[in-house]
Amino acid sequence: MNRFTRRQFLGTGLAALFPHSTFGVTSADYDVVVVGAGAAGLAATRSLIEKGKNVMLVEASHRIGGRAHTDLSIFGVPYDIGAHWLHNGSLNPYYTYAKSEGFEIYSAPERYRLFYGSNEESESDQLAMLWNDVDELSAAIGRASNSGRDVSPSSVTEHVNGRWSNTAKFVLGPWSMGKDFDDFSTTDWWNSEDGQDNFCSSGYGTLVAHYGKGIDVSLNTPVHKIDWSGRGVVVETTRGKLNAKAVIITVSTGVLASDQINFVPELPEEKHESFNEISMGAYDHIALHFSQDVFGVGEDGYLIFEIGEDGKGFGTLANSAGSGLAYCDVGGSWARELQTEDEAFKIDYALLQLKNLLGSHIERHYTNGSATAWGLNPLTLGAYASARPGSYKMRKVLRQPVGERVFFAGEACHSSIWATVGGAHLSGVETARAVLRLLT
Repeated sequence: MNRFTRRQFLGTGLAALFPHSTFGVTSADYDVVVVGAGAAGLAATRSLIEKGKNVMLVEASHRIGGRAHTDLSIFGVPYDIGAHWLHNGSLNPYYTYAKSEGFEIYSAPERYRLFYGSNEESESDQLAMLWNDVDELSAAIGRASNSGRDVSPSSVTEHVNGRWSNTAKFVLGPWSMGKDFDDFSTTDWWNSEDGQDNFCSSGYGTLVAHYGKGIDVSLNTPVHKIDWSGRGVVVETTRGKLNAKAVIITVSTGVLASDQINFVPELPEEKHESFNEISMGAYDHIALHFSQDVFGVGEDGYLIFEIGEDGKGFGTLANSAGSGLAYCDVGGSWARELQTEDEAFKIDYALLQLKNLLGSHIERHYTNGSATAWGLNPLTLGAYASARPGSYKMRKVLRQPVGERVFFAGEACHSSIWATVGGAHLSGVETARAVLRLLT
């Protein structure tokens, strides 16, 4: 495992650049209906169309991309409202796609400023102590998983109590998983892939939107019922009914667990359990823009400060792509608590913390801020998914089709690079292949 991996999969696509259709879908027959135009839905749809299948892609929102969305209007520079890190190096299909399409992709630097209280720790040994605590936590998680203990990390890391242990738990938990240390599975965490992190200078959401630009999609078309009682499926949307041989559902486990989509007949009880046990984490950006670099770490450096036992704090990616934009990211229970506050409160909170670290003079260069609340978005109900303690086995259940005509795909369904855009894409491709085997 890399010592510093943030598994964020939030956002949507840049629909403003690549408009898509919104059209009636009444009483039409298709080979496959795909529900959700995020990375998984786009990949599944393209894969099926390339094999000559008649596919309808429907999306509940007004844009494509799901939780990978780049906004240019808020700050005048690319701002990834959702996913920002291209995780997993060359394992990520979007890395290869970006290279082939001429996007500027570069490795995420590893430059840090470390603060204990309001004092900067200038000694490199303090940073080494932090990473040592991270490594000790990782090793304990690994030992538990390798011994067959699918438990929470908090239950196997009591012995790690160094100066930076709480901050290390924040790095591996809320800042990486979107969950606190008592809320995710050691086995799930240990069985995930790692690799080089990269950035796209024009935004991850822009990249996903570019991939989806040639795919027809019916926007503003929520699905509220899927009837699989017959030989095929009937997908009921707000714009009419769709008849198909199969359906691929790519919405989040948060949406599936909320029963926004009614299945007739009911899905097996174990399938419902998988929606709840591969549960959504909370991860949000509090984005602050400055007219010049006030951070002192160059482009795409990190500010890390001491996190207390309450776990309240954030990690900062500073001066993103040299734009003056800082991603002050919160996760876990603290992110859920902040979701109850208005945007101004969250912005003031993050700005005050940066002023405490860097000095009050930085406010002269502050322009504006924005904050996300993915847990309150009814189309996601969270950021990205991971297994609860003891529930790693439910990943396989989540991926399994029902009745050879109801299929599931998405970031939560990939076996090893879950919680990533790349994992969602690969899941969409793999599920499309399974559907093709059924249809041929």
